Amino acid sequence: MSPDFPELPAAQSSYDRPLPTWSNGQEPAGTLVPRPRPGAHRTLRLLRRAYRWHRRVAAITALGYFVAFLTLTVKAPALMARPGPGGLPTGLVLALAQIPVTWLAVLVHEAAARRFVDPLARRARRQAGVAVPDREQAL
Repeated sequence: MSPDFPELPAAQSSYDRPLPTWSNGQEPAGTLVPRPRPGAHRTLRLLRRAYRWHRRVAAITALGYFVAFLTLTVKAPALMARPGPGGLPTGLVLALAQIPVTWLAVLVHEAAARRFVDPLARRARRQAGVAVPDREQAL
C-alpha cells in the first residue's frame, strides 16, 4: 500500500457471516409455511377470485364507455357538436353507439363467465356432492 493509506487490520468480513434465513429463501426450522389447501376450500377460493375479477372487468367495461362519453361531453363540447358521419353531431353518434357497446359488453361478460367462472362452479358443485345439472346437459 502507499504511505498515504495504511493497511487496515484484517477483520472478519461481513461476507463471511452466515446469511439470515430470510435472505436465502429458507424458512427457519419449526416454521409453518402456508400452502394452498387442496380440495373444496381451494376450489371455492379460486371461484371467488375468478368471480371478483370477472365482476371488476365487467364493471369497467360497462362503465368505461359511458364515463368516456360524459368526459368528452363536459371537456370537449366543440368536438361533440362537430358534424359526424351522415351529418349527425358526433355527440349523438357516440350516444347512439352506447347501445351496441352495452350489448357487446354483455356478450363478452357472458362468454368470459362461461369460459372462466362456470368450470370452477361446476368443479365446486362436484366436490360438494350437489347434483345440479349443467345448462349444457339440459339442452
